[in-house]
Amino acid sequence: MISRHGGADRVSTKAKLAPELRILGEVLVRARERAKLKQSDVAAKLGLPASYLSKIESGTRRLDVVELIRIAEAMGVDAADLVREVSDALHSDHSHL
Repeated sequence: MISRHGGADRVSTKAKLAPELRILGEVLVRARERAKLKQSDVAAKLGLPASYLSKIESGTRRLDVVELIRIAEAMGVDAADLVREVSDALHSDHSHL
């Protein structure tokens, strides 16, 4: 059966990126823990609910580069270092990328 929004065999972008989003979340968790911050601490600095950060860290919410920069700043880390760490993790876990 073909759905209104695409073919029956269509795979959502979110599903395709799920492993990569989990890796990004893991990197953010490690950075936050190194900064000795709780999710609620970072969320408060961002003026957002802790559930926002929780979804990103669990890999269930995408984020754009501006959001990544703001999160990095709230944790007191360099966004470029986070991107490098994500890139390294992606290449070590997914050598086909």
